[in-house]
Amino acid sequence: MLGAAVGLTKRVNGKGLPATLTSLRRGLMPNSARLSFLAAVGLATAVSAQTLQYQGPPLHRVVHRNTFALRYNPLGLLYEGRFTYRLRLFESDSIALRDNFIGVGLTPVASPAFIRAGAYVEVQPLTVLGFWASYTFVQYFGTFNLFQSFPSARSNFSDAEISRLGALDRGPGPCPGQCGPGEYVTNGTELTIGADFQAKVLDFVVRSRARLVRADMRLRDGDTVFYDQFYDVMVPNRGWYYVNDFDLLYQSPNKRLVVGGRYTHTYMFYSQARHFQSGEEFDPGINNMHRVGPFAGYTFKIDDGAAFNNPTVFVLVQWWLQNVNRTGTARNPDGISQALPLIGLGFQMTGDFLPVPKPAPRAENAAPAPTLEQALSQVERQSDVTF
Repeated sequence: MLGAAVGLTKRVNGKGLPATLTSLRRGLMPNSARLSFLAAVGLATAVSAQTLQYQGPPLHRVVHRNTFALRYNPLGLLYEGRFTYRLRLFESDSIALRDNFIGVGLTPVASPAFIRAGAYVEVQPLTVLGFWASYTFVQYFGTFNLFQSFPSARSNFSDAEISRLGALDRGPGPCPGQCGPGEYVTNGTELTIGADFQAKVLDFVVRSRARLVRADMRLRDGDTVFYDQFYDVMVPNRGWYYVNDFDLLYQSPNKRLVVGGRYTHTYMFYSQARHFQSGEEFDPGINNMHRVGPFAGYTFKIDDGAAFNNPTVFVLVQWWLQNVNRTGTARNPDGISQALPLIGLGFQMTGDFLPVPKPAPRAENAAPAPTLEQALSQVERQSDVTF
């Protein structure tokens, strides 16, 4: 989920804006507007653009991103990695076009309760826009009672109920071998498809990161949905759900500090025949979730091409606008107040495994290099976090 920033600027030459397509190489927007676009990529299920500041990418790159996050309400501890090989599609002097590539990589995720590991592909035809997909194997260990399955989307999946079920012996489950009382050891696969976009105007950034997820887990007989601790949702097994993060952020002039807000929306695509029991009222939006709140991040070091780059700390606080278990509703047996937000803290770093060639010295009469405002925006390294 790191984004790629680009600037589009007009070079005043007394002749006005060129009318041909090649004018893109000189830019399309006036300097006074200072308009930048950022192509976003996702954390838990996406790619990281990691655009170089003053040059296009080399033909071959091998990049990495590592994130460590701690979350409360719900409680979670997570590591996620991205290790990617990228092949540049074409060369361009336009900042809006030059960070293009196709890539393949590995995406390990680990927590005390589960691991996910698999492969992903990414296609970024422009610096401003990226598409990606991942397919991972998921293994739950049966620890901390964090995985439970249910017969209906209307089932109670509150924190207290999941803990209660974890203490019961519900009989044989999908776990191989012998399971202790309440232990839910299981596995399955997850397919995620995403698209990411960001835009920056002056010092303000608008960013959207969307993904569609389909899980296929081994559940107890008769169960059709399960609680996914990663997104804190009641997942339709062998069905789809949608998650989107929308950010509105301010970036400091030195590009190291970013503050603003994030709105997160989750929508379940339940099937009446599969995910509700016979005779139950069909309510496809029963477990949808909305939350909103402030986000802040600070990057300590910026060194393009370095193996250790962009060390960033971040904090996210979001209040639940809709969540059956965290907004004090009638279906909330835990009594969790809506005043209690989700709180996330974390650290992230990125880098290149292969040396990145430095750009050739510029001739004295060549056009000036883009300013920092017209080039890479560090908000990509600070705002690309999913809880």
